[in-house]
Amino acid sequence: MESEQFLYGTTEQWDHGTASKRTDMQPLLGAVKLSVVNKAIEVVDLAMRVVGARSLSNSNPLQRYYRDVRAGLHNPPMDDMTIIKLADTSLKDLND
Repeated sequence: MESEQFLYGTTEQWDHGTASKRTDMQPLLGAVKLSVVNKAIEVVDLAMRVVGARSLSNSNPLQRYYRDVRAGLHNPPMDDMTIIKLADTSLKDLND
């Protein structure tokens, strides 16, 4: 529910934002990607632990979910760059 609210809430801001507002949303978009992908990885990993080795079978959808959510780690923005951008934004906000 947390990921859903974060993702869809941010999407709603994007849909109702102006071009300049959308540019300012870059740190938020990175944060959404980082949060949602990492939570999805955690959920799938826990499910695979419950199921055990059968989760790796081609006939089990968990193996596809695992591959799909892990692929999110390899799409930009990368986690380290997102964290740096969020830190920079926070520091800038403190100084403004």
